Amino acid sequence: MRKQLMAAAAVVAMSFGLGPLPPQPAAAQQIVFDPRAVAQAVQQVHQGLAQIQQLQAQVTNQMAMLQKLGTDVTQPLAQINAQASQLMQQAQAIGYNSQNIAGQFQQLYPTSLSGQSFAQIQQRLASWEANSRLTLQDSMAVQNQLVRSQTTTAGAVNGAVAASQGAAGQTAAIQATNQLLAALSSQLQGLQTILITQARTQETILAQQQAGAVAARAESQRHNAYTPVRGSFSGQQSF
Repeated sequence: MRKQLMAAAAVVAMSFGLGPLPPQPAAAQQIVFDPRAVAQAVQQVHQGLAQIQQLQAQVTNQMAMLQKLGTDVTQPLAQINAQASQLMQQAQAIGYNSQNIAGQFQQLYPTSLSGQSFAQIQQRLASWEANSRLTLQDSMAVQNQLVRSQTTTAGAVNGAVAASQGAAGQTAAIQATNQLLAALSSQLQGLQTILITQARTQETILAQQQAGAVAARAESQRHNAYTPVRGSFSGQQSF
């Protein structure tokens, strides 16, 4: 019965042009534009980009500072010094590596030759002369080797200077400076080697002169010790 009444009411309403009310639309949302906030966001983005660029520049500079030199001039210098040291170790006279240089010197140049024969003294003189010649030869060999290596040493010095001037960063500059110091040290070592060999030559010549004086004194003593025996005739009478 109730359903029938509701249907009849609906037919009456439709006959008068009345219908169900449409649902009310929801209120539309309005977008608010804030220029100040947008400008602030843009500024923050620019600041972030600037910080990133600064970090990239720092990393690039650090990589340049850590960059190695890539040039090595120490190998030929080490070879030169090794050759000079080898020549000194192969010295034919009194060696530079003798553990008992005093005993070797005393044996070669004794302070006394008393009691030795003329032949023994002559043999000593020949030994001293040969030792002096060998010492002089060793000194000249070392000098000749270092002179021949001057071109290599000069090239190493020039290369180290050029590398130092063109170093990309601090690390490369330090390495170039170290190599330049190594080249100068090699030159000083060569000069020291020449001075050592020259001093040894002068000392050997002085020792030979002193030994010659000892030999002359021994020969004089031997000559003075010789007393000829005068012959006498038996039955000789003095007048």
